[in-house]
Amino acid sequence: MSKPNVHGLPQHLRKDEKGYYLDFLVREEGVRKRKRVRLGQIPLEKAKKVLAQHMQAIVEERFFGDTKPKITFNEVADAFLAFSESRKKSFKQDKMYVHNLKTYFGERPLESLNLDLVESYLNWRRGEGNKHSSELMAATLNRDLACLKTIVNRARLNRKIDRNPIEGIKLFKEIPRDKTLTPEEYKKLVEHCPSHLKPMVELAYFTAMRRGEVMGLKWEQVDFQNGVIVLEAEDTKTQEKREIPIDENLKIMLKRIPKVLGCPYVFNHRGKKLKQGRTAFKNARDKAGLKGFHFHDLRHCAVTNMRKAGVPEGVIMSISGHKTNAVFRRYDRIDRMDRQEALERVRGFNDASKTPRKGFKDTYKTKLDSQAI
Repeated sequence: MSKPNVHGLPQHLRKDEKGYYLDFLVREEGVRKRKRVRLGQIPLEKAKKVLAQHMQAIVEERFFGDTKPKITFNEVADAFLAFSESRKKSFKQDKMYVHNLKTYFGERPLESLNLDLVESYLNWRRGEGNKHSSELMAATLNRDLACLKTIVNRARLNRKIDRNPIEGIKLFKEIPRDKTLTPEEYKKLVEHCPSHLKPMVELAYFTAMRRGEVMGLKWEQVDFQNGVIVLEAEDTKTQEKREIPIDENLKIMLKRIPKVLGCPYVFNHRGKKLKQGRTAFKNARDKAGLKGFHFHDLRHCAVTNMRKAGVPEGVIMSISGHKTNAVFRRYDRIDRMDRQEALERVRGFNDASKTPRKGFKDTYKTKLDSQAI
């Protein structure tokens, strides 16, 4: 190989703030022209290897195409995880999605991805890539696809690729969960909950707090005097501060929980923060005959019950932390009782047209006031 240049690199190999590049002359139609081929931020040994592969063409002053190494899916996936860890509260979930994607796409050049390849990935996830006995739901596959789209889009924004190779990919249509509990079902669930789980279920059922918010609740966040739980921006999924109202019943329930010396968490196990709690809840719901009901569905219950009680939508959203009406409506379930109530209201309206209007309004207001959240 040629003698090192003034930078201590082999001849024809240079480096600047953008990384290594090849610098040589080519002859086109008898005219010598300077040619530079960017290699990017790669290790020196890899740059030397690329140089060696094309040294013959360089010596003969022949033109050769861009030899910049193609970036692999693993590289951009790792870059996305670094971003997720520093910026997102959902890093643990992202890590799981990325693991599945890297297992399938691995060292494949990112620009080689296409829509057919993504469909092959989905078939793999349903089969060999599914470690659970149950069939994967559309929502699960959509989380994988959403992560894949984010990884590719970030790579394009970072100029790792010139185009989005999976542009136009479509997500599956998800069937929103519509399971909410009747008062009788809720009572039965609570009866089968172990003592440490009951207050967590009650808090989620009445306040629409997320599981992570409940499990991470600290005593310093509970303001008994003003009757609120204060969640700071770093405590919420949306990273926005909000206040959760607590009534006298919830105050009494919280005050009954013994404080553990040196432990800041309201709900804890031997002075340490609870990690999951899924097993205890699963056992309780199965004993109550509520198979398929998830802890997160308690949030649906809270939102739906508030709406049925006549709480304005804006107030509900400020409590639950929903940022858009579209997402809010996914949690506000319209059930059989709502439809029956609609017919009763129409009949009441027709009857009211024959009698003073005031009577119907008072009747409906009394019905709303009698409904518990």
